[in-house]
Amino acid sequence: MNRQYPCLRRIRLFAISSISRFLMLVMGVASMSAMASTSQQSIIVSEGRQLSSIEQGDPFKAQHGVLTEQQKSTLNELVLKEKQQRQASESAGKNHAEKLSRSEIIALRASGVMSEKVQQGLPTAQSLSNGTGLSKIQKAQVNQQAIVGYRDFDIYAAYSRLFDDLDEDGFYQTFSVTFDADVYGFTQGEAANVYAELYLSRNGGPWEHYYSTDVFTIYGDATDDDYEVLTTLAQGYKTDYYDVLIDLYELGYEDIVATLSSEESDGLYALPLESSDRDTVYEEEYVEVIETEVHVSGGSMTWTSLFILLLLGVQRTVLPTKRLNNNTD
Repeated sequence: MNRQYPCLRRIRLFAISSISRFLMLVMGVASMSAMASTSQQSIIVSEGRQLSSIEQGDPFKAQHGVLTEQQKSTLNELVLKEKQQRQASESAGKNHAEKLSRSEIIALRASGVMSEKVQQGLPTAQSLSNGTGLSKIQKAQVNQQAIVGYRDFDIYAAYSRLFDDLDEDGFYQTFSVTFDADVYGFTQGEAANVYAELYLSRNGGPWEHYYSTDVFTIYGDATDDDYEVLTTLAQGYKTDYYDVLIDLYELGYEDIVATLSSEESDGLYALPLESSDRDTVYEEEYVEVIETEVHVSGGSMTWTSLFILLLLGVQRTVLPTKRLNNNTD
């Protein structure tokens, strides 16, 4: 009758237990990562400003650029602020508002609901409309702006630049969009207060709103009143090609006055982007495996063979002891 010797039985139980714990650990880590990926919300932050005449960009220059330390600091602060706001909302039991679609933004603007940035810019815009502190020429331009329906708007041109590709896979986590909006009226260099809504579309998908500019002033078809929006994808954006769309609004009017998208501008088409949580550099670790041989009586054996012989030795040691105990009984 075959018997289970105590030493071998302990070794077998220990091996089974170790394998079971390892499998449970792997399944637990996989489950936690799956939950984290499903619950992870997208984070995108932007900073917009009207460029000065000295800062006006060249749409034909290199598409790839390098961020300044100031730009990096600004974007990092915006990401940190966004994460803190989301944590505060979660602590208060509030759900973070998802990004709105283009149709939803258009419906809000048509109903008179403006973005926070536009509302914050109203005092400046109102002072401009009142003519406070303006020259005679500027006052004439502001008065001309009061004539409704006799001028046209256009986004003359737009281009994009790409920044930060840490893993060098050709997909970037930061990009900028610069556009030149013009107004055509009765006078040369006519002024208009406008703002823009910007949208992203992943690989031809629906347009998702990602930024509202503040109120800024354009003058006729001037080439030195460009507006730039610098954006970084911090979390939750898959590696893919993204298109950009710009809707221009005149302050005080609900309808879109001009639109430019990837269909009309190559500079807004198929930007290779990914969020920073996917733009990670992995360091490869090289492990050198050294095979050791133990020479016995002119022959050789590997560590596996030596382990088997040790097990046989343990079995032979246990067997006489077991028989001796049986005989004693």
